[in-house]
Amino acid sequence: MDSIPVTRLASFTILLALTATAAAQEPAPPPVPPEPAPEREREPDPEQARTNARMAALERKLAALEEELANAKDDSTYLEEKLSALLPLAGKLGGYVDVGFFATSGNGAGTRSDLIGLYFPEYLAAGVPGSWVFMGDPLSTTVNSRGDVADTGESRAIVFDPINSRGNSTFLVNSVNLALFAALSDSAAATVSIDFLPRARDISDINGLFAGDYLDVKLAYGEWKPRLDDVELSLQAGKFDSVLGFEYRSLESPDRTGVTPSLICRYTCGRPVGLKARAKIADAVVVNVAVTNGSHFSEGFTFANETDTNQLKTVAGRVSYLVGGKAEIGASGAFGAQDYQADDGVYQWHAGADLHVDVKDVEITAEYVKGKARGQTTPGMLARCDLAPCLAYQGAYGQVAYRLTNTFIPYARVDWRDALHESGASFVYISELVRGTLGVRAEIGTRVILKVEGTVNRELGRIPQFPNDVVTSSLVIKI
Repeated sequence: MDSIPVTRLASFTILLALTATAAAQEPAPPPVPPEPAPEREREPDPEQARTNARMAALERKLAALEEELANAKDDSTYLEEKLSALLPLAGKLGGYVDVGFFATSGNGAGTRSDLIGLYFPEYLAAGVPGSWVFMGDPLSTTVNSRGDVADTGESRAIVFDPINSRGNSTFLVNSVNLALFAALSDSAAATVSIDFLPRARDISDINGLFAGDYLDVKLAYGEWKPRLDDVELSLQAGKFDSVLGFEYRSLESPDRTGVTPSLICRYTCGRPVGLKARAKIADAVVVNVAVTNGSHFSEGFTFANETDTNQLKTVAGRVSYLVGGKAEIGASGAFGAQDYQADDGVYQWHAGADLHVDVKDVEITAEYVKGKARGQTTPGMLARCDLAPCLAYQGAYGQVAYRLTNTFIPYARVDWRDALHESGASFVYISELVRGTLGVRAEIGTRVILKVEGTVNRELGRIPQFPNDVVTSSLVIKI
C-alpha cells in the first residue's frame, strides 16, 4: 500500500478544520412550523340566520320607501308648479254672493205725501202740490248693504226703484260681486269692482221704468305707491272710494258689520271719479285728499254725478289721528260746484267728524255730518230752488258691536237725520227722524257670513208717524 505524503495529509487536515469553523459561524435556519390540523366544519347558527333574514327584509322595505318618497317628491313638485301658476290668478279674482230676505211694515216706502197741506201748509201756499210734499226719509227702509230700499213709493227725488216690493216680503239676490286686481309692478296696480244685480221687470210692458237685471261698476282705478322713506303714499286715478268720514271703509257686504248703511251714508259713501292721494305719516296721521268731478254722495242721489256738468271740480279731504293704536279721530270736508247744474257759482259744501274705537272685543263707531247745497231760485218765484235744487242737512249715527264668541257679534245702531230738500214746485222733502237698529252677525268659518237685523223708524217734529219698519237678512258667501 502506497503511503500518503505528510504534506498532503496536513493540507487536508487544515481544510477540514476551516470547513468546520465556517459551518459553526453560520446561523441555524428557523424551525418550520408544523402544519395545522384541518378544522372540523361548523354547524349553521339559527339565530344568526333569522337576523340576516330580517336585515334583508328591512333593506327591501327601505328601498321601496325611498322609491315612494322619490315619487312623492315628483308629485309635490308638480303640485307646487301648478299652485305657483294659479296663485297670480287667485290674487286677481275675488268677490262674493249676497242673498237675503226682508219684510217691511206698510208699503215699504219711507215717505208719505202731505196731500192736503195738513202738516206743512206753507209749501202748498208756495205753489207746491200736496202730493209732491214728502214727509220722511226715502232711504230709511234700506234692506241690504248697497242701500237699496224696499220701495221708493211716490218719490220724485229718488226715482230708480230696483226692488219695488210694494210692501211685500221677498227673497232677493242682493248682489253678485266680482273684484279684479292686477299688479302692474312692485308699486303699481289696478282695481275693479262690479256688482251684478238680478232684478225683476215686466218685459211685456213697453212703458216700464225699471231696468231689470243690470250691473254697477263700483270701483275702477289705477294706483301707484312710490317708495318713500318716511311716508306711505298712495296715488289713485279713476273711480275710487270716498275720502269722507269712516263708514266708506266697510261698504262691501262681507266687511260691513251689519246689513244696512246708516242714514248719513248717502253723504259720505259715494265713489267719485277723479284723482286721489293718501299719505300715512309715522303710523299715526293719515291725510286723504281728492279732486273729483262731483261730490262724494251716493249714486242715485241727485247731488252726485260721475261726469261733470260744470267746470269747477270738488275738492275733498280727511285728516285722522290714531291714539294709542286703539282710537281714531277724524275730520273731513268737501267744497265744489253743485252737481247736475251748469253754474260754477252755485256751491255745495260738506263737513264732518268721526270716531272709531276698537278695544279687545268691543268696536264703537260714531259720525256727525253737516252740509248744504245752495241751489238757485228764479227771482220772485215763491217755490224756492226751481233752477237748481237746494239741500240742507245734518245727521249722525253711533254703532256698538261686541264679539260675544268667535262666531257671534251682536250690534246696535242709532241714526238721526234732519234734512230739507227743495226743488221748486216739483217736490219738497222734509226729513226729521230717528232710527234704531238691532242685529247679529254670525261668521261661519272664513267664507260664510249670516246677518239678521231689525230697524224701527220714528218720525220727529211735525211729521206724523206711519208704518215703515224693516226686518232684513243677508247671507254672504265669499268667492
